[in-house]
Amino acid sequence: FSLHVSDVSFKLAQAALAKGEWPEAGRVRTEEFVNAFQYQDPTPGMQEKVGCQIEQAVHPFAHQRNLLRVSMRTAALGRGAGTPLRLTVLLDNSGSMDRADRAESVRRAFALLAAQLNDQDEVTLISFARTPRLLRDRVSGAELGDLSGVVGVLQSEGGTNLEAALQLAITKAGESYLAEAQNRIILLTDGAANLGNAEPDTLRAMVERARDQGIAFDACGVGADGLNDEILESLTRKGDGRYYFLDRPEDADAGFARQIAGALRPAAQNVKVQVEFNPDRVGRYKLYGFEKHELKKEDFRNDSVDAAELAAEEAGVAVYQVEARPDGKGPVGTVSVRFRDMSTGQMVERSWDIPYEAQPARLEEAVAPVRLAGTAALLAERLKGTPAGDTVDLGHLAKTAQGLRSLYPNQERIGHMIEMIEQARRLAD
Repeated sequence: FSLHVSDVSFKLAQAALAKGEWPEAGRVRTEEFVNAFQYQDPTPGMQEKVGCQIEQAVHPFAHQRNLLRVSMRTAALGRGAGTPLRLTVLLDNSGSMDRADRAESVRRAFALLAAQLNDQDEVTLISFARTPRLLRDRVSGAELGDLSGVVGVLQSEGGTNLEAALQLAITKAGESYLAEAQNRIILLTDGAANLGNAEPDTLRAMVERARDQGIAFDACGVGADGLNDEILESLTRKGDGRYYFLDRPEDADAGFARQIAGALRPAAQNVKVQVEFNPDRVGRYKLYGFEKHELKKEDFRNDSVDAAELAAEEAGVAVYQVEARPDGKGPVGTVSVRFRDMSTGQMVERSWDIPYEAQPARLEEAVAPVRLAGTAALLAERLKGTPAGDTVDLGHLAKTAQGLRSLYPNQERIGHMIEMIEQARRLAD
């Protein structure tokens, strides 16, 4: 599978539960719950390029099953000081964005973006509603402070023609394309396209053509109400880019700044993970989430097949449910990763054995990373209503989550997850 890292689905579920609503199943992506947290995995050295952490625990709700956490973390070097940026920023100023909180969210997000740039970077700024409008063309990153004023006074103009906006953005991104640069289109919108050709397949095809030209596509969804999550998620997936979400201006915080910085400084591209289970040891297994990021087995070493990217010092985490047979032989299996190292341009491939553990700890007593990842994954499965989720006891899960507070005292999102579990319990009852 392509190692996709995002937290949008977690934020959308949090917003829904806060309103007393059960999240839409289609918006619940388990991998985005798992990757909503910082696991404090050790950073590998520059010689290693990528490190792997593997932990196991007893599944609390499935008989004779274990939970397996696999984490890939990159080294501390991404886009070097000598690598420029060529960004084309698309700002939605349609009627649906005409709310004070959304305008402030966009202003703060743009300010955080500007803070990441320097004088060798260039930014093209386009606003769009019924038609797109070129506001600034190829402005130096050092002059972006002046553009913050432009962003702050944009007036809403009715409908949303995302197709026309993408056409202009792709054209301008092509004009400023630089082979040795990071070339990206960044869309800030609520995703409510209602003019032009708004068919998802058409928009995805446009983004894929840009990707084939070396231009990645990122999107920042603004506001949960009316957000077209499906189209934004699919566009960023097809564009090998990042998907962010701001529900309130306060969400444009230090964590959001780290996400932007990571996207602009990727350490690894085309990141693919392959887990091969040993049939002499493993009966059945299931990967939680990543359904839209699955790849064919033969695509693992096919470098023409695009996959996701990781930033410097970023971890991508996956959780499996595994039936490990005590009477079997050998390790549980092997996990491999393959990616393009951005510091050298070379493909790197590494593999690690997954050891068999005869008596793994119960989830509530296991080491912190698998306890956190397992709790997040099981909450997502329960909210999504999958067969695996139907077995989840939210009361039991709440006790496990409470124990995470002392293990991650500085991670505010642990408290958010505990609150989400309690809100789900009330709705389920």
